[in-house]
Amino acid sequence: MFCEMKSSVKNYFVLFCLSVAMITQMGCETTGSGGDGVVDASATDAPPISTTTDTTYRPGAQIKINFADNNGIPPTWEQTVREDGTITLPLGQTIRAADLRKGELEAAIHDLYVPRILRRLTVSVKAEEQSYFVSGEVKTPGQRMHTGAITAMRAIAAAGDFTDFAKKDQIEIFRANGEKVEVNGKKALKDPKNDRPVYPGDRVHVHRRLW
Repeated sequence: MFCEMKSSVKNYFVLFCLSVAMITQMGCETTGSGGDGVVDASATDAPPISTTTDTTYRPGAQIKINFADNNGIPPTWEQTVREDGTITLPLGQTIRAADLRKGELEAAIHDLYVPRILRRLTVSVKAEEQSYFVSGEVKTPGQRMHTGAITAMRAIAAAGDFTDFAKKDQIEIFRANGEKVEVNGKKALKDPKNDRPVYPGDRVHVHRRLW
């Protein structure tokens, strides 16, 4: 009788050890980076979380600049980024704003004045909401947000594409500065080199064919 009880206790102990080993192995598999379970966020091969932004100023963008800690220039200054990417600042200063991010433009303006012209200056840049318009023979004409590198063909695609009556080889871009740019959509569809950029404030118009 005593021998049978001893054997049973031994068997239970073996089963307990096997169960602990299996649980430990499963835990290792679910915390690694190669299993089907939850991936450990602290693993070295986990992709980093990006906190940067690629938003830059483009020609046509409306920019409001606030100046503080100075007595030599106006406290506020508004400019539209010109076609060549530049803006004019107080005291006859010119700087390139296109393709710069907010912090980069603020630093560039500060360094333009300090210490060459002013002893100290605090610069704050704010861009107005940027948009463009699509009109004519597109399925959903109207205003669109300008969110990056927009071209005439991308603008038309965002507006639902051409209608059945669109004259694809007669597209016009009306710039905010009054300039008009013509685009042949048929050629642009075949070769992106024939496409043209659309800047904030522009209007893309697709003409209607006669037959």
